[in-house]
Amino acid sequence: MNIIQPAQLKEHLIKNLYSFYVLLGEDFCLINKNQDLILKYANQKGFIETITIDIEQNKDWEKVIRFCQTRNLFFNKTILIINFIINTLNIVLIKNINKISFLLHIDILIILKLNHLSGSSQIKKILHTLQLNSNIVSCFTPYNLNFTNWVLYEIEEKNINIEKKAFFLLCKYYEGDTLFIYKILDILLMTYPNTCISVDEIKKIILDFFNFSELHWINAIFQGQIKKAMYILNTFHKKRHNPLILIRSLQKDLLKLIYMNREKNININMLLKQYNISSARHKFFMYALKKINNQNYFKAIRILVNIEINIKKKYNNSVWMQLQKLTLMLSSLVFYT
Repeated sequence: MNIIQPAQLKEHLIKNLYSFYVLLGEDFCLINKNQDLILKYANQKGFIETITIDIEQNKDWEKVIRFCQTRNLFFNKTILIINFIINTLNIVLIKNINKISFLLHIDILIILKLNHLSGSSQIKKILHTLQLNSNIVSCFTPYNLNFTNWVLYEIEEKNINIEKKAFFLLCKYYEGDTLFIYKILDILLMTYPNTCISVDEIKKIILDFFNFSELHWINAIFQGQIKKAMYILNTFHKKRHNPLILIRSLQKDLLKLIYMNREKNININMLLKQYNISSARHKFFMYALKKINNQNYFKAIRILVNIEINIKKKYNNSVWMQLQKLTLMLSSLVFYT
């Protein structure tokens, strides 16, 4: 089994184009970019036609079999995208995936998309199911060193010249946000051609072109990234963001953490799924569950209630000061414990 990171895919395709690729992961931005890259190199090898078959139920696999069995003398080289929309694996699907090796042909390139089956509870089963000679392209949102390496790869691909500090600022504040990185790099390329991009220029671009969501702020708090959480909050303040939206979003997530904390005997992955927390946020909730106790959750909720009262009384400056104190309190609990 060969696992290929996004930053390695182009080099892999230049060396050799195989007849079977698996896109595993839930980052739709990476899924689309990686699929497009495979299609590009497949087109260069004569694979012009593309067929997509969605697998929503077991019987849909018959469409795959029929397609592979209807080749004739006039059959053109074709890319077959098998898109699993179904959310859980069963015995029939496992057998079908194992039989893919029998469908391989010199004139067919198969791309198996398993993003809907890439939840943490399914990964081990999927990897065990796939043949040893599979080329698995990782489409999971990268973090830490993987994210830094991926951003560096994208910068080099676009021939962008950037100061080291500016590069790390970009990685630090937008770790895990692949779609934003793609957008911001395109903007940098257009705005500063043939220029070494500085820290100040990165800050300006970020402020002018990117709108944070409440989840960026909450994720930074849960991960104990104090500077990042405060930076996002101050950006909201400068852009006159409605503080009520921040309050309601944080309240909602804190209540989920309180309920999850009461059910510690249940598997953490099952809890995250039960409370409809997207896989992209699992990491942040796990941090918070380990570091913040119920006493502090309740304290935070009381502060949020007081802030909401101040909003209704139109004490606007006081509201943002209280949000800053709350941000420091919660993110410090994670950072220092």
